[in-house]
Amino acid sequence: MKKMMISTALATSLIAGVASADTKISAYIETTLGSGETPSTSAQDQQGTSIGYEHGVGFSGSKDLDNGMTLKTYFGIEDGDAADDKGITFVTGNTEIMIESDINNIDDKQAVPTIINKIEDGNKGLGVSYNANKLTIHNDNGIGFKQKFDMGSLSVKYVPKVAAGSGFNDSNPNAVVSGSGLAYGFSGSLGVDGLNVLASFSAKDTSSLDSKEQEQQVLGVSYNFGNITVGYQQTDYDNTSGTGYSYSDGSSTEAMSYGATMAVNDQISVGVQYAELSGDGITTDEEITSFSAGYNLGGATIGLQYHDAENVDGTSGKDGEAIELRIKQKF
Repeated sequence: MKKMMISTALATSLIAGVASADTKISAYIETTLGSGETPSTSAQDQQGTSIGYEHGVGFSGSKDLDNGMTLKTYFGIEDGDAADDKGITFVTGNTEIMIESDINNIDDKQAVPTIINKIEDGNKGLGVSYNANKLTIHNDNGIGFKQKFDMGSLSVKYVPKVAAGSGFNDSNPNAVVSGSGLAYGFSGSLGVDGLNVLASFSAKDTSSLDSKEQEQQVLGVSYNFGNITVGYQQTDYDNTSGTGYSYSDGSSTEAMSYGATMAVNDQISVGVQYAELSGDGITTDEEITSFSAGYNLGGATIGLQYHDAENVDGTSGKDGEAIELRIKQKF
């Protein structure tokens, strides 16, 4: 509650400060009813039903400056956490320069189409280790650059060593010093209608001495055939081992996924996805299969999703399945 009150006060101050600017407020709330059989290390699997909630609110502002540039600001709160997404962006033509966290998502994009949410998000309840963007730096405070052109956009982001804390400022003069990070990538159609290609590279060091650098390389492609979209993505992790993605010099792991969605009509969509995690330190490949359907109510969306996970956490025979119903409304 204290975090929410502080965040609300900051957001109110932001709005008051840009009274002459174009200011927008958006929000969402999502309710989930899930039931499944969760894999367990004991002789008996864990079974149960749960109800969960997710919610968020965002404040954005835009103002034309005297020098011809446009200043954009964003401040977002999710599930009560103060300032999850935040940043300021200077825009001139097709060029953007930003100081931000979780806005310029260079290395957090995914090419595989889904109806409800990302593959890893929908399978959290089963304890799966698969993640298509595990070593991303998009949540860290950094400096970003984006250049847009007809075929797509190029982005770069740099995170200095002082990234884990709030920085050396009045509120936190003893911020924790962590390793630096760098990400760059491309996303766009390459001039082909219906095509979307994404490629990114990111390096993140978990040590303040820059001695434990892990790398993430993403390559994905999707294509839209009218009411059908198909996609494939592969993520390679270097100096990474096991389902915990821990640092290991010279080791590597791979996360691969593909899937398709189809819009049956303006209200109903269906989809299927498959994902796999393999590599050093993983005894048996982890495999995930998901089926989903969505119904657009006009202002709210209902989604039904089924998940089947095999060899969870790289353990042979550790299988689970779950079904969940999601209701999401955006404001």
